[in-house]
Amino acid sequence: MPIQLSQITHAQKRGGGAFSVKAIDLQKLGERASPVLVLDDFRVSGRPFPPHPHAGFSAVTYIFEDSPGSLRSRDSLGNDMVTAPGGIVWTQTGSGLIHEEVPADLDCELHGLQIFVNLSSQNKVAPPKVLRLQNSHVPEWRNAAGDRVRVVVGSFEGTVSPLEPAEPFTLLDVELRREISFKLPSDHNAIVYVLAGDAMVRAEARRQALSGEQALVVYGGSGRVTVETAHPAHLLILSGVEIREPVFVEGSFIMNNRSQIEAAVARYRAGGMGRLKPLSEG
Repeated sequence: MPIQLSQITHAQKRGGGAFSVKAIDLQKLGERASPVLVLDDFRVSGRPFPPHPHAGFSAVTYIFEDSPGSLRSRDSLGNDMVTAPGGIVWTQTGSGLIHEEVPADLDCELHGLQIFVNLSSQNKVAPPKVLRLQNSHVPEWRNAAGDRVRVVVGSFEGTVSPLEPAEPFTLLDVELRREISFKLPSDHNAIVYVLAGDAMVRAEARRQALSGEQALVVYGGSGRVTVETAHPAHLLILSGVEIREPVFVEGSFIMNNRSQIEAAVARYRAGGMGRLKPLSEG
């Protein structure tokens, strides 16, 4: 089957004040966006969210290089760490944990990407695990035209990230000056999200123009996908294996069926996901 390009979806602006987000509505794209379930370009200041539980997926926070502040991430596994702009925290929640993510400096706004990556049934109740890369450990690829690719997760043209999630995934942060191309495996879907500027996505005979705050999904086949621009653009490419399993969502739990949701809620209420005091309680 030839590679397909989805319809364009636009970022929806929500919130304001301490927390604002440009959210890509992936539900409009259905299974084509799998395994990504949430894609939010956010800005946050202060501590608007208390500690909260997650289970059944990977909660990922990538701090953009332009972020004025760093990320402080705490969880019920005992981690308490600060990740600077350009770094990433990948939380494989599995059977469940409690975490809290806030600006490390309350006087500095945090600008980042929040994505929820679904886990297949074999990993939905695996022990939780937190992975992290600081800015200096994220490898980069460059070419003579000035294109720059930060290989945050996965690989690109022989450049490989040291971060290894439980299931294959690629996250590329691209400063585009002319063009790059990437290989789409037959079982993967890829999201191209343009943060700023304009870009053209080409796959075989198909092409689609994207502007800032727009996204589309590349899916349905295998082969090379090219992204090009006439002027500098900033974009993200996210690619993962499509998970063809039922998705049940309740609050911050993502499972395959109702009984798994009920079991996760029971674990949380019984303390099976650990404890985490709000920062205000010391």
